[in-house]
Amino acid sequence: MIYATRSVKGQGRGENRDCAGAIFDGTRGLFVVVDGTSKPGSGPLAQALLNQILTGYVEKIADGCSDNSHEKAAALLNDVLNDAHHRLFSSLLTGSASYLVGVATEGLLTIAYEGDCCAGVACSDTSITWLTTPHCLANWRRNRNHRQLAADPGRHRISRSFKARKKPDPEIVTRATLEGEKLVFATDGFWADLDDATQARLLDGEMFDPVSVEDDVSWIVVQIPT
Repeated sequence: MIYATRSVKGQGRGENRDCAGAIFDGTRGLFVVVDGTSKPGSGPLAQALLNQILTGYVEKIADGCSDNSHEKAAALLNDVLNDAHHRLFSSLLTGSASYLVGVATEGLLTIAYEGDCCAGVACSDTSITWLTTPHCLANWRRNRNHRQLAADPGRHRISRSFKARKKPDPEIVTRATLEGEKLVFATDGFWADLDDATQARLLDGEMFDPVSVEDDVSWIVVQIPT
């Protein structure tokens, strides 16, 4: 399993409130993207949440927890997120964040998310088939595609997120992984602010910064081996 992560600060912020991270242990890949909101403290919260998810998942696997089915992986992700919520908001951290976690192991992909970070599959025609639906007020009926949402200012009003007053309640999406396919995990700066051609160039590994966007842009691209 080959992967690459990138995060680029947008022009509209003084700090990058996005972050992305991944771990592959030879058996499973763990892929996390987090997007801090505009609320004070959300940048540090996003980075701390990323770290807690990565370390917490690895620790639970080392302690004997299993993720060899969609049900077990979903339960493990819920445990990791609840532990992170308790630890982070028991400290002085504030703010809120969208997050998405994907676990790919033994031919299975399990995704847990709240907010507007998304996961998809890159197709041969340079488009992306998105597997997740953003949690935002512009999509309250959950019947609009990503290009429609990208043009609606209401997409910035997130309806679900990681925050202090509410325990994590991620939506779970599951599917099989296919040999040779390319997976994408991205914040909304990637799927909403970049056109299809730019997305395709970045997923193919071209090393340039998308400088024309206001929002932070973060993504992980994962190649499933044949």
